[in-house]
Amino acid sequence: MSAIVVNAAAVLLESVPFILAGALVTRVPLRFGRRIFPYLGCGCGAGPSARSLPAFVATWIVFGPLVAAARFAAAIVVEKLTRKTECDGYDGSVLGSIRSIVPFALAGAALLPFVPAIAGARAPGLAVTVTAALTAFITSPCALGTVGVAAIARSVAPAAATGFLCVAGIVDLRAWSRRSAISSGHDCIAYALAFVACTLTAVRSGGALLNPRFTPALWVCAAACAYLAHHYRAHARPALRIGPAIMLAGCVIGSPAPVYYATQTSLAGAFPGERVDFTGAVVRSEKGAALVRYAITCCRADAAPIAVRLESPKEIRAGWARARGTLVLRNGELRLRAASVGPVPEPADPFVYR
Repeated sequence: MSAIVVNAAAVLLESVPFILAGALVTRVPLRFGRRIFPYLGCGCGAGPSARSLPAFVATWIVFGPLVAAARFAAAIVVEKLTRKTECDGYDGSVLGSIRSIVPFALAGAALLPFVPAIAGARAPGLAVTVTAALTAFITSPCALGTVGVAAIARSVAPAAATGFLCVAGIVDLRAWSRRSAISSGHDCIAYALAFVACTLTAVRSGGALLNPRFTPALWVCAAACAYLAHHYRAHARPALRIGPAIMLAGCVIGSPAPVYYATQTSLAGAFPGERVDFTGAVVRSEKGAALVRYAITCCRADAAPIAVRLESPKEIRAGWARARGTLVLRNGELRLRAASVGPVPEPADPFVYR
């Protein structure tokens, strides 16, 4: 249960800078001020997240221009079909936007432990594609998070990446949901909770919840939430406290890194003969052993495993280890022929960042 709260908190914290930016954009005295926000953020608001221009660029870099253009065009079509634009009934409420994301953050956090198993599955391609598509539909990740998860899945199970990209950010639950009437207004306590959560995460440079690159934005968000808490000190709307409370709980609880279930090498772009120096947690199965570490693109909820399968696992013990050697191809899979391998202390931050 604690892992669900922590991962949901990561999604909400990641969204806050973009939500605050959107609230400012909607107040810009321009004819299309309210319509441009969905295209400038990470896609964490309501509607198809693949409309995000930053995510479009990331998709272009990772998957090429055709995939990026297809996802962007499909998201625009869904936007037109659902009339899902931020200007439709949107009053720029920061707390209302946070509250509207809570169901997707919780759903995604609950399903997150199953993603590594799906990506590393050896089930038939169609079954993997359908399962990944269903996962994307329910979790409704932000657009940048979708790119990160799909990039790792592509190196392990291309069918999973295909299913994920065809649904996430285009026809997922977030794209088809409607903003509830209560998702507006202000609450002093909610802003105060958000202020504390943003401050704690910024002090810890992401706190293994967000990519450290978010730290400057979180300081700005903390200052904004402090101002809003003072400005709306006489306002009370308890229903808007749910999201900020989850954010703060996630910062306080903390949680270990996700569990990895497979032992295939998943280094993106790796090739036989490449020299590798890798530190990760030792994961054993009946098929052998691997060193595993999780990589975060935006927030903890899009963490995807980087795994290096060892050619000779007998010499490695449980815990954390560092291995140096060369990748070799064995039975159609890349494995690390280690020249040296040895135990190392568990790092303070088990994640790496893209």
